[in-house]
Amino acid sequence: MRRERVLILLTAVAALVVFVGATAGVAATLTFEFTHLPADAGRSMYLRAVDAATWVEIARVKVSPLPAAAFRIDVTSFVEGHAYRIDYFVDRNGDGAYDAPPVDGAWQWNVPAVAGSGVVTAPQGDPSTDIAWPPAFDAAIGEGEYRHTLTDATTGIRLDWQNDARILYIGLTAPGTGWVGIGIDPESRMQGANYILAAVENGTLALTDEFGVSGVTHRTDAHTNIIQAAGREADGKTVVEFAIALVTGDTAEDKPLVPGQSVTVLLAMSQKEDSFSARHTARSTVTITLDGVK
Repeated sequence: MRRERVLILLTAVAALVVFVGATAGVAATLTFEFTHLPADAGRSMYLRAVDAATWVEIARVKVSPLPAAAFRIDVTSFVEGHAYRIDYFVDRNGDGAYDAPPVDGAWQWNVPAVAGSGVVTAPQGDPSTDIAWPPAFDAAIGEGEYRHTLTDATTGIRLDWQNDARILYIGLTAPGTGWVGIGIDPESRMQGANYILAAVENGTLALTDEFGVSGVTHRTDAHTNIIQAAGREADGKTVVEFAIALVTGDTAEDKPLVPGQSVTVLLAMSQKEDSFSARHTARSTVTITLDGVK
C-alpha cells in the first residue's frame, strides 16, 4: 500500500508564498513615522516586519527615494495581540542590497502586542546593528540575494543559503519541472536527515517535511517545521525558497544546527514528475558551511 504524505498546499497565479502556522485574528495597520533620516534623503530604505512568535515575515516594504523631511509609511497585515520585530536599513552605498554596517545604516526594534491600528514613531536607535537581512520569499533568486551559492555538477541544482542566529534560509533551483528535494545533516546515507521536498504544479506549491528513517527511506515528519516558503516554475526550471529554524525543538526528528557548522546536504530531483513517490532522476551530496554569528 502506498503511504500518503501530508502536504502543505497553496494556490496562486505566479509565485506563491506559504505562511506556515499563521493564525486568523483582527487585522491592523500600523503607520510608522520616521523623523531621524533627513541625512539619507534621496536614498532607498527597506523595511520588513516579522511575527515575534512564529518568525513569519508578514510584510516587506521599499521606500525610495527617502524625503528630506519626516515621513510616514503604512504597513498592513499586522494582527491584534501579536508582537513583532521590525528590521530596516538604508542603502547608503546605493548597490541595491543590504551591506552590514557601517556600509549601510541598519536598525531593529520590537513592537509589543498590537492593540489596534495606529501611529508608531520609529525609535532612532543604533544604526550599527547587523540585522542579517534575509532573502525575499518570492521564488525569484537574484544574484547576490543569498550570501552563499553553489551549483552541483551532478544534478545541476543550484543551492543558495544563508542564516542568522535563529533561521536558515534556503533556495533551490532545479533544471526540470518535477519535484526537488534537500536532505539536511544525514547520519548514514539518507538516515537521520531532515528532508524538505517541493514541487510546483499548475500554480500550486506542494511541500512536505520528512525524516530519514533508514539509509534508503524517509517518512513524513510528525511535525511540519517549515516557517515560510515560495515556489515557481518558469523557463523549464523549478525554483523554491523556504525557511526553517536552526533549532526546531523537534529533537526526535530535527537535529539542531549550529552557526558556523559544516553540514552535509543531500540534493535530489525528478526531471518531470511532481509526485513525491516518483523516483529521483538525479541525486548528489554536497557540504555547506553555516554563517557564524557574532
